[in-house]
Amino acid sequence: MEIFALTFQPYGLTGRQAKLSSVDNLSVNQSTLRFSTTIFRHIQVIDNNPITGARMSGLDRIPTHIEGLDENMQGGIPQGHICLVAGASGAMKSSLTFSMLYNAVLYGETSGIYITLEQGKESLRAHMSNMGMNVDDPRVRNRIAIIDLVDLRVQLDEQGMSNRVDWMGQLIKQLTSYRQSIGFELLVFDSLGAFFTLTKMENPRDEIFRLFEAVRRLELTSFFICEMTGEDHKQFGEYGIEDYLSDGVIHLVMERSADDVSRKMSVIKMRHTNHMLGYKPFKWKPEEQRFTTL
Repeated sequence: MEIFALTFQPYGLTGRQAKLSSVDNLSVNQSTLRFSTTIFRHIQVIDNNPITGARMSGLDRIPTHIEGLDENMQGGIPQGHICLVAGASGAMKSSLTFSMLYNAVLYGETSGIYITLEQGKESLRAHMSNMGMNVDDPRVRNRIAIIDLVDLRVQLDEQGMSNRVDWMGQLIKQLTSYRQSIGFELLVFDSLGAFFTLTKMENPRDEIFRLFEAVRRLELTSFFICEMTGEDHKQFGEYGIEDYLSDGVIHLVMERSADDVSRKMSVIKMRHTNHMLGYKPFKWKPEEQRFTTL
């Protein structure tokens, strides 16, 4: 498994390029996505060619490898979808999402990256290995990259430079660079809430649309982890618009009964997919290195 460290250029210093370094001294050519600000001011979705049931079944899909879920979701998540994985702390959002990435790479012809802003790479490696997901397995080692922004985030905060970094622009730029150089197809972003503390969100809908549209243009199948917020914690994400702009929403909950705690999951939304409704208990099957809803 490759682990990358990023250095972002301060906002406004156009003479310098953001640099990417890896343990393998991977050299990546930088590229930039340019967006017209007028595109994001008026968002209108027009579907002149709706997808029928027959066409839905023929879509290329990425299996989640969650036992009992793919069978009730036409085989998996449509390629190119942007999915939220939402839930409270302790609901196993990171574990479940990493397992989908891990097993998709282990059993399929694909590759992916996991961007973390909250849990350091060594902690993440240890946690997943403890669950039985061997990140040093030769079958996945060279096809999963962990991009750790935790240390950079702390360093910039200490130096008082966080507000000088165009985090949104640099993130889009780096994703574009990775896509062109590494050729990954799956993206896990952990988490939106942590990222929003770094970037100025004067117009959240436009900025989130800007990020999601960039990911769509890169033809990535992506999973964005977020917390439940708002009154009674019923809002998906920080601004309550993330679920509207995404293609799918997977909701993880924790239910308490006396001293017992159970975890359940539900597919709240999955465009172009006939999927199960309702909440199903889920748990980890260490002998198979995957989650199950059965």
